[in-house]
Amino acid sequence: LQSRWCGPRVTLSSMWWVYQGVSFTVVLAAATAEWQYQRFWKQIAAAGNPAEIGFTRLLFLLCLLFDRERMHLVASICDTQLPKLIRVPVLWVVSTVMGCDLSEVKGALDSFPTIGDFFSRELREGSRQIDAAPGAVVSPADARVLAAGCVSNLNARVAQVQVKGTTFSLPGLLGTDPFIDLPKDRELMYFALHLGPGDYHRFHAPASFTVESGRRFSGEGLPVSPLVTGRANDVFSVNERVVLSGSWSGGRMHLVAVGAAHVRGIFLEFDPHLAKAMAGSGAPTDGAYYLDGRVTTAELPKGAGGVTASSGSMMGGFRLGSAVVCVFEAPVGSMWKVKAGERVKVGQQILSSCE
Repeated sequence: LQSRWCGPRVTLSSMWWVYQGVSFTVVLAAATAEWQYQRFWKQIAAAGNPAEIGFTRLLFLLCLLFDRERMHLVASICDTQLPKLIRVPVLWVVSTVMGCDLSEVKGALDSFPTIGDFFSRELREGSRQIDAAPGAVVSPADARVLAAGCVSNLNARVAQVQVKGTTFSLPGLLGTDPFIDLPKDRELMYFALHLGPGDYHRFHAPASFTVESGRRFSGEGLPVSPLVTGRANDVFSVNERVVLSGSWSGGRMHLVAVGAAHVRGIFLEFDPHLAKAMAGSGAPTDGAYYLDGRVTTAELPKGAGGVTASSGSMMGGFRLGSAVVCVFEAPVGSMWKVKAGERVKVGQQILSSCE
């Protein structure tokens, strides 16, 4: 009888100790996470939290899971050189899984030495038609519209994913409040776009856009997929990003390229001076790629009058999917041509102004 019951007693005892060990580990991890959260919150409070970021526990957890350095390490795989012999099969598999349209790709698959180069590919000439209607704002990217709307007050919080009700701080995103000194005959409009992994990863001018300055913000590398941005506020405001500021025919305009998880970098190609100045001294690639934790501000030379990018012209891109936010003044009565949830292509009309 003793030999028949000895086995089960040992098993139950082992299970009890395993349960106790797991419980202790979970409690310890939770206590450590809460302590770290309180510590970070005190740091934000001490800095004054000018962006009024709602640093919730969910956002903090995302910051722990998607640590920037760890994301850079994962993203570096995309910059690993592929032997020419296997480029075509590897990139074909990647494009199939991601849902890329290879008929639009400029160049053969074996012309891309890395997966990152393939993700930041150019399109064939004539692949996108740019809406030339006077006063039109067009889509700067192939993407899904997360939100589009009008800003009605200072220090505004606006929809991050409209259908989910999440928000972000507009001044926090830009580093300035665009509602200040808004002319009486103008409205402040904005839209947010999400570029998925299979999308074309370059961004273009949303209008005839004269860029006068740029600013690069250090930040996190959190995912910008609606699965995340639809549940956590202020993802755009805490992620690393590049803000290009200037004007278009309707008034002031800001175009924001927002980094994301696994994004190896954001690059600018429309103006070498601005790109190099924003990269900062000592940048190993002279401004081609950056998401290195730096904060830089750059203005074009005085008297230069800015650099004008024609509507639909290519301005830069990402080394993997990300998000683009456009904030701009427009004549009162301007009309949206798209709504949240819709897919848009580069050059497709997003807003029609009455001028």
